[in-house]
Amino acid sequence: MVFLCKKTLVKYKNRINVFVEEGHANKEEWLQYLVHPIRAFWGDGTEEWEKWEKDFQYYKDYFTITDDILKSDIGFLPLTLNYYINNRKLGLVDNFAEKLKKFNKILIAWLDGDNDIRYRHKNCIIIKYSTNKNYNNSNVYIQPADLKNDLLNEYFNGKINIRNKDTIPSIGFDGMADYPKLKITGTIVKNIIHRLSYIIFQTQYVPDPIAPNLMKRKRILNYLKKKSSIKTDFKIRDSFAAGIYPENINARKEYVNNIISNDYTFCYRGTANYSLRLYETLCLGRIPLFIDTQCVLPLERKINWKEICLWVDQSELKFIDKKILDYHKSISNKEFIEKQIYCRELWNKYFSKQGFIKYFFRYLIKIKSKEIL
Repeated sequence: MVFLCKKTLVKYKNRINVFVEEGHANKEEWLQYLVHPIRAFWGDGTEEWEKWEKDFQYYKDYFTITDDILKSDIGFLPLTLNYYINNRKLGLVDNFAEKLKKFNKILIAWLDGDNDIRYRHKNCIIIKYSTNKNYNNSNVYIQPADLKNDLLNEYFNGKINIRNKDTIPSIGFDGMADYPKLKITGTIVKNIIHRLSYIIFQTQYVPDPIAPNLMKRKRILNYLKKKSSIKTDFKIRDSFAAGIYPENINARKEYVNNIISNDYTFCYRGTANYSLRLYETLCLGRIPLFIDTQCVLPLERKINWKEICLWVDQSELKFIDKKILDYHKSISNKEFIEKQIYCRELWNKYFSKQGFIKYFFRYLIKIKSKEIL
């Protein structure tokens, strides 16, 4: 949350002036592709925008927009990169980035969804949810997964349901970790075709792993279920994100209660190399059991993620039960409670929508002042 005094300082003295080009897409495309900071000024192209407008107003505390490049500090691509890829308009992105480069200014672009892309431009920083530590990430900025609502406010009136430490640690998981064999085979074949297209035809979207990660997820969960020294509370589903979508009310409540009802929540990557469940767990004031698959997490220079999570490197999976028990034994009940409170505070400060934009704004200020490029 931004306090009034800081908000006023940002609004009247330090807002970033953003250069944006119009005409990249028709209004009919805005609802799907227009990036949120620009949506705050332009709307979403529909007659229902007034219903949602207030949820985007905080962007105006940090940014102004201009069509005069000389008056700008930085440039924003108005639509997600997905739009330009899907409509074969990456030339517009190149031209925009080159135009800004002539004035020694950077282009910021957003990528939506789980798939990474081939596209790179030296004068463009891409904001996205995930990447791999082994990649060249010099022009990448990782954002937290997008939670539509604050789950603690939505289900528990904003109050953390504190758990006391039990002798035996309990691990929760509610999600997809199973496919019918025929569907698994079909998915593998589809992934092989996409990978070949990516290699041969130089398509933009990086293909999914050939073997779906839910197969690895299922093996880990099955391994944990066999360990009598650990309590497991696993609800395995065979459809994607049954507990994610708010429209599925019962499944959503089961999903949230599974996190709340356990000491730790199992967080392992899906198609992309990140976990939405990680942020939901923090939001609800619980400790993530995070399996690191060479993930790059938000604000890694500021936040020591290994101190926040019950951290297990992918190479340590054969010892995962020992890692859980050692961690659980190493903290007192007082520390266990404090960690829950800290997880919630961390989400609120850094990973809520308004919390994250505050620190993203500081990052842009450093770009503007040429501290980082």
